[in-house]
Amino acid sequence: MDYVISNKGVVNGVVAGKTYTFDKSHPNYTKLVGHLIDGSVEYFEADYDIASAIDNFCEGYIDVKNGTLQWDGIEMPELFTDRIVQMKSEGFNFQPMLEFLNNMNENPSDHAITELFDFMQHKHMPITDDGCFLAYKAVDKDFKDKWSGTLDNSVGSTVEVERDKVDSNRDRGCSAGLHVGAVDYVKEYGNEDNGDQFLIVKVNPMDVVSVPTCSRYQKLRCCKYEVVALFTDPIKDSVHMTDKAPVEMEVTHYDNAWKDNIRERIESLTALMTA
Repeated sequence: MDYVISNKGVVNGVVAGKTYTFDKSHPNYTKLVGHLIDGSVEYFEADYDIASAIDNFCEGYIDVKNGTLQWDGIEMPELFTDRIVQMKSEGFNFQPMLEFLNNMNENPSDHAITELFDFMQHKHMPITDDGCFLAYKAVDKDFKDKWSGTLDNSVGSTVEVERDKVDSNRDRGCSAGLHVGAVDYVKEYGNEDNGDQFLIVKVNPMDVVSVPTCSRYQKLRCCKYEVVALFTDPIKDSVHMTDKAPVEMEVTHYDNAWKDNIRERIESLTALMTA
């Protein structure tokens, strides 16, 4: 494996008799340089052709252009890029992400969705096969919420309030609404010595209302969630398959009207995030 890296980071190399040229816009740039240094031909070839791999994985919904994932020419938010690459590497197909996009599009607030992206940058919050996501919650020893002591959070229960009763202002840290959190936040909030219980909860993106700026975006306010399990260990997979998930998930092929609708929403979200 012979290669040269220019002062601007452009790499020219020969691997297994084939010539390659790439720069820092390649989504696997750092990995590829590492493979060249290590002499790892197989890993280099696999990581170099990520564009084709992602195109195939997303079944035509998303293209890789100029080192970014794009939906009909609109760059996807960073969260999607990271999640899609992880989903592919773990052997899942694209259907859970389509379900997530469907649910996300049902949320009436662009602000809520862009704030959700901040929240989901934290680790151990997979999406589910039906397009929701998992987060965590601390409750008291009787499975009641720690704020009012009135809401039942037993495993299997669904907790819900009216959306307009949830504070949508992210600048107010402690305010009205149902709260869930990232692993580290929930561990700090709960007190195991007092008998507090730690839970895994399932939230639909359509029910997200706000993510307070305090606590490094580690807590989220919503109007509904389902308690799915007691917490034992953080969930590491990018996708959590629920009990109702089919053994083999097929990727739905939506029509152009649906694709255009998602494109318009992503464009609106992108405009808000870059304003």
